[in-house]
Amino acid sequence: MTQRRNHGLIDFILHIHPPRINSKVTVFWPTMCMGGLSFFLFLLLLLTGILLMFFYGPGDPKTAFNSLTLIQDIVPYGSFIRSIHKWAGQLMVFTIVVHLARVVLTGSYRPPREFNWIIGVILLVLTVFLDFTGYLLIGDATARYATKVAFSLTGQVPLAGSLMQIILFGGNPTTDLAGLRIYLWHCVILPLVLTIFMGWHFYRVRKDGGVKWPL
Repeated sequence: MTQRRNHGLIDFILHIHPPRINSKVTVFWPTMCMGGLSFFLFLLLLLTGILLMFFYGPGDPKTAFNSLTLIQDIVPYGSFIRSIHKWAGQLMVFTIVVHLARVVLTGSYRPPREFNWIIGVILLVLTVFLDFTGYLLIGDATARYATKVAFSLTGQVPLAGSLMQIILFGGNPTTDLAGLRIYLWHCVILPLVLTIFMGWHFYRVRKDGGVKWPL
């Protein structure tokens, strides 16, 4: 079992940085490089997000909103960094959607790439949730109302609705605990899960023979 696990790890590493790749993968293809651009935007979000964490106050919506006002108006280059973070998040959703559209149009979801297609859809869902939780962290009246709507919709999930409300919002969307839970999901859990699936996605691209384009 240990030998098999070690072999799988070596196989993963070799496919991330293989000694040999198809020459067609290294040339320019009319795929708009939306997958690579999505990854770049994710790295940009990580960098700007870490900088914003130094001044953002999670928990109480008033504290959160006041901290954003501080970032916007007082912190040097704070408005610039926050704008980059905001628009990079919106662009990442757009680039992933375009990337998936390209995969559909070129038939790249067909075998042997069907599993990687599923991973790509999961990445889109995670990105949307990441973008939405970031919106909830603003702390203004619109964000507070959106939190209540999301809490209500979560409660409609059959069987697991109440449990999901506790996990995602601490059981009450108006308490400081709800803000802390959303902050934890946005800044720790979702980025970590997204990173894992991205690595898996890149691994499968290599393993399945690179990008497909029917020219």
